[in-house]
Amino acid sequence: MSGHDHDHAHDDVDLLRWPDALGPEWTCEAAAAAPGHESTLIIRRAGSQVATVDVMRIVDSEFAATYPSGLRDRLLLPDAGAPAEAIQLASESVMDADPACRRLVMACAEDDLETIGIAETAGYRFVVEVDLHRGSFALLTAEPAWVLEESRNIDEVPTV
Repeated sequence: MSGHDHDHAHDDVDLLRWPDALGPEWTCEAAAAAPGHESTLIIRRAGSQVATVDVMRIVDSEFAATYPSGLRDRLLLPDAGAPAEAIQLASESVMDADPACRRLVMACAEDDLETIGIAETAGYRFVVEVDLHRGSFALLTAEPAWVLEESRNIDEVPTV
């Protein structure tokens, strides 16, 4: 069974709508970037660290050739077990920092249904499965509202 045709508790998520804003108890701050990464974000809830999310440009990653990636697309690499709220807040931070970024990507092991469900709750949607030498991955993407509106209105493109 592939990662996108499973039953899970997140089926009621509107995949073309960003999740509701988190409360003020959630904060995101930049830390020293891990080697090879563009940035490292620390996510806290009520002052306690809940996750770290590394960010890199997709073109600098092993996933660069797996889809038609843009130069400003980013790959998010959250800690194992990072909650959806941490991924959502890190994603919002990256999109706010680069308004021209069209796509954020998360790569989950194709059989890791729990992490795929967490990513979907955080505002990501399944796009494609890809095979690398080290395994098969489900790629999930999140796009800013302006890209989602372009997608939603795809049938309204003028033909003349």
